Amino acid sequence: MLNEFLFERVTIIGLGLIGSSIARACREYRLAETIIACDQNEISLAFARKQGFIDSATQNAAASVAESDLVIIATPPSTLQAVAMEIAPKLKPGAIVMDTCSVKQYAIDSIAPCLPQGVDFIPAHPIAGNEQSGVSAGRAALFDKKRVIVTPDDPSQHSQVLQKITSFWQAMGAKLEGMPPHLHDMIYAYVSHLPQVLAFIATRPLMAQASLFDNDPTLKKFTRLSGSDITLWVDICLTNRAYIVAALDRYMDVIIHIIRELKDAPEGNSDLANDTLVKTVLFPRVVASCLVTTVMEAEKKAGFSFARYAGNGFADFTYPAMHPPEDDIENISNHYSAMSGILARYAEELNEVRDALVSEDPQRVRAALTQP
Repeated sequence: MLNEFLFERVTIIGLGLIGSSIARACREYRLAETIIACDQNEISLAFARKQGFIDSATQNAAASVAESDLVIIATPPSTLQAVAMEIAPKLKPGAIVMDTCSVKQYAIDSIAPCLPQGVDFIPAHPIAGNEQSGVSAGRAALFDKKRVIVTPDDPSQHSQVLQKITSFWQAMGAKLEGMPPHLHDMIYAYVSHLPQVLAFIATRPLMAQASLFDNDPTLKKFTRLSGSDITLWVDICLTNRAYIVAALDRYMDVIIHIIRELKDAPEGNSDLANDTLVKTVLFPRVVASCLVTTVMEAEKKAGFSFARYAGNGFADFTYPAMHPPEDDIENISNHYSAMSGILARYAEELNEVRDALVSEDPQRVRAALTQP
């Protein structure tokens, strides 16, 4: 009798949004006969067992991978090397190791050197995250119609393994695509990592109007990313800091250009003072438009479109820029003092983030992203 499962035994290390969603999908789509979960949080393991989407659970990573055909590391970037070193002695010959980190060169540098010969490593990035986190946020359909980027060092040496991994993700409704890791990290600095950094900072002036978020679809989309897991994003920002700093520099050039134009407003222009309009309509419009401009300039320089790789985070943050601009352009001109002031403060806070990233100090980065 043929085995109806793609893998006999799959281990998932890390039961956050991505890891728990993969586990649920493995169960629902019958991708693995046995599903093993490893996580340091006993409550997450208990939840997964109770929900029935794993077969066994452990806090011991090395023990979890014994005899597994596929091992998926879905832990934060800073933990990848430690996890790889722990599981390496217990990996069986012919096993496949796959990560889900959103910074691929860092993942390769952290994991690949630790793995024994006879084990295939496929670096992967499912473009399916959102602001939710934790085991209870997972769902089997998370990857449906989503892109998964793989960045193997030499695809020709992994052809059979890649075929099996392609079948794995396609069974969840995802579409696999390959690219070099450095290209992946540059693209996602612009369309994922930079929008997340901007969302943490741009939401601050709006907090006094927080009651409007749920009732205003534009503000709700624009501010959604600000609820993301700060610990995870400090990790991501530091591991892809070179590309993020480069993208942030280009973005700040656009913001500073706007500030200068507002400060050079012709004498006689009306200067109105509608604080709510400035903060909830005009400011989101400007900062979202500046991101669109920044990405378009990067696309022109690279010679290809980044837009097809962007996820919901980019679409939501730039949503205020999708409306017809005529009325907003006039209002921005008529509120030039308030607009230049709020944008100047925004630029100062982004510069603090930039300096923190260059310092490579996690606590400083966290403070820059979360200060009130």
